Amino acid sequence: MKTEIYESDPFSPRKGRLIASINSEYRFEKGDEVFFDDEPSRLKVRLISVQVHIKGDGDVYRDILALKL
Repeated sequence: MKTEIYESDPFSPRKGRLIASINSEYRFEKGDEVFFDDEPSRLKVRLISVQVHIKGDGDVYRDILALKL
């Protein structure tokens, strides 16, 4: 499933900077901690929201909001 992970502002859960865009069948859940080793310095985030979108043609994708730790 196409998955896009966005950095979120801690005070308002809105999409900020796109951290990663991946294809994964992993079941991401609120509260998961994720490490991005390809960032200039290792980036650690906690997932605060997982939203699944279904398009009319049956295409499924998800947006994830994450807080930097």
